[in-house]
Amino acid sequence: MGDSNIFERMVGKFQSMMHYTAFKVVKDKQIAEDVVQEVWIKVINQGKNLPQIEKLGAWLKTITVRTAIDQLRKEKRSHMNLFQEANWMEELNVCAGNFVEDSLNCSFMLEELEQCISSYQTLLPVFQLKFKLELDDQQIADILNISYAAVKTRVFRTRQLLKKSYLAA
Repeated sequence: MGDSNIFERMVGKFQSMMHYTAFKVVKDKQIAEDVVQEVWIKVINQGKNLPQIEKLGAWLKTITVRTAIDQLRKEKRSHMNLFQEANWMEELNVCAGNFVEDSLNCSFMLEELEQCISSYQTLLPVFQLKFKLELDDQQIADILNISYAAVKTRVFRTRQLLKKSYLAA
């Protein structure tokens, strides 16, 4: 009973500071909330060692900053892995079809990707047909009246351009 009371007081005292600290690092409200939650899990795991920590606020701030940085690194790695696989955009559509939220996220991501290549007149129609309408390469070749090889090349160039744009951001 006493441990939960102490924990509630800690949350009341440090929660806003931790959220602010995490937000300053990750620049995203939801990710900051995830970071703070992860820090509280670390605090709970410390358990009996907590009374030995002299400056609890400073310790929590340090743990929050380090956890937020770890979260950014993890997100960056997951995005880099996304671009490493040749068929990542095709899998994006398949995976997002199961849940409404995932489907919306997929739609927003496709719109962002489309904006990245909007100035490339030869790549944009291929992107739209392949990833928005989910047509196969031969269907795209027939619709655009270009060769199958040209479709493959444009899909490859689109991936390279999107990867380059993402890494520059």
